Amino acid sequence: MSSTPLDVNTTPNFRLASPQPSKPSVPVAKICLGLAIATATGVGVLLGRYAPITAFDWLGLLRGRNPSEVFIEGMATRLERPYQVLIMGIDRVPNVPLDDPASYDGRSDTLILVRFDPIAKQVNLLSIPRDTRVRIEGYGTQKINAANVFGGAAMAKAVVSQTLNDVQIDRVVRLDTNSIVDLVDAVGGVEINVTERMFYRDRSQNLEIDLQPGVQVLHGKQAEGFVRYRDPYDADLGRIKRQQIMLKALKAKIADPLIITRLPDLIGVVQKHINTDLSFEEMMAIASFALSLKPDQVQLVTLPGRPSEVGEYSTSYWLVSPEQIDAVITGKFQTQTTAPHSQL
Repeated sequence: MSSTPLDVNTTPNFRLASPQPSKPSVPVAKICLGLAIATATGVGVLLGRYAPITAFDWLGLLRGRNPSEVFIEGMATRLERPYQVLIMGIDRVPNVPLDDPASYDGRSDTLILVRFDPIAKQVNLLSIPRDTRVRIEGYGTQKINAANVFGGAAMAKAVVSQTLNDVQIDRVVRLDTNSIVDLVDAVGGVEINVTERMFYRDRSQNLEIDLQPGVQVLHGKQAEGFVRYRDPYDADLGRIKRQQIMLKALKAKIADPLIITRLPDLIGVVQKHINTDLSFEEMMAIASFALSLKPDQVQLVTLPGRPSEVGEYSTSYWLVSPEQIDAVITGKFQTQTTAPHSQL
C-alpha cells in the first residue's frame, strides 16, 4: 500500500471540514493477519512438496532458532560424511547439442576444489589458477584448463588429483558460463562492490562487460561479466578473487529465509547448465549444509605460486612448487589413501 506524501510547503488550513461520507474500511490488523496467513499457507504448501511437516523444528523456531537454519535442516537430506568436489566453469563446445555431455568438453575457465565437511562443520575451497603448469599423460606439459578438453571430466579429475598430491575427488561438477546468469537472475540479483571500471568486449564469445565502480546490485549478465573480467594487472588472480566475492554474495542472498524455501527450484535452474555425477539428493544435502554455515566456517584460498617470467617458457604459466601444494592440502583436504567412500 502507498500513501500520498505530506507537502510541507502547503499552508495549513485550520478550518473545520464539512463531514464527508465515510468509505467502508478494513482494519489494518485484519489485513496484516490475512497476508500472514496467505504467506504461511503458500510457504507451507511449497515446503510440503519437499519435506514432511514433522521435519521442521517448530519448537526451536518458537525458542528463537534462526529460521534459515530450521528451513535448511528440514528441507534436505542431512550430509553425513565429507564430500570433496571438483567444480569447473567451462565454455560450452559450439555446434554440439546441449543435451550431449560432449558439449561440456571445453576449456575450464574456473577450477575450484571444495571440501564439504559436516563433521568439522567446515567448508574449504581451493581456487586453482587455470594457467597452472601440469603434466597431462599423452599430451606433455600443458595448462591445467586443457585437461577437460583432452579427456573430459575424467581426465580433469585425474589431472587435478595427481597435481594436488593425489587428493581425493568424490564428484565432479561442470557448469557452463550461463549458469551464473540464470542463478543470479533467479535470486533477484546480488549486491557487489565493484572496485574499478570494467570494460571488455569479445564478440567471438558473445561477452560484453561494462561495469562502473561502486556498490550495486548486479543481475545475470552483469554478474557474469564481473567474475569473468580479466584485469591486465592482476590477471587470473584478480578474477579468482572476484569469483570468491561472488560466491560469498550468492551464499548470503540464498540464505535469506524467503529464498531458502525455493532452494529445490534454484537447484533446478542450475541443473539446466550442469553436467555432474552428483544426485539431486546429494546436491540438496550439500547446498543445505553449506548454507547453514557461518562466514568463519568457510575458508577460501588460492593455490599459491608465481607467474612465469617473460621468456621462461614459450607461453605463460602459473608455477607451483611441491611445498606450496603441501601447505594448502595438508590438514584441509583428504588424499585418496585416507578418504572415506561411504554414501549419504
